[in-house]
Amino acid sequence: MMDQLGPVDGIWRADPPLGSSTLHRFADFFRDIPILPDGQAIYLDAQQRDRLARHAEAVGLRKTAPQAVKWWPPPRGHHQPGNSGLWVPVDTEDPVEMRTPDPSLMTPHEREHLRTELAAYYATDHPEEF
Repeated sequence: MMDQLGPVDGIWRADPPLGSSTLHRFADFFRDIPILPDGQAIYLDAQQRDRLARHAEAVGLRKTAPQAVKWWPPPRGHHQPGNSGLWVPVDTEDPVEMRTPDPSLMTPHEREHLRTELAAYYATDHPEEF
């Protein structure tokens, strides 16, 4: 099949090279882009971000401006549409990473207290048993 550009098989596609398992270096630029109304982010999966990055570089996008924003992943347990993170000014201090307590560092009394606290959520976590 022919068109004005030549064989259809010759049309460039934003496919990764065969055997490539790494994302394009620009792929993170397209993570949770805040372009929807009211600044909501559009979620693109890893393959979509990779193809968009390969296309952007192929048409001439080059990173020449200094970085102005950075991406924060969503906090653990925080659910937004698409589970998207946020883009914040690059000089914004990163939040403290949330960590769960290590029971091996607790006293027996503290572990017992933790078991009692968690027992209150058992029915919520396992509704099929009730």
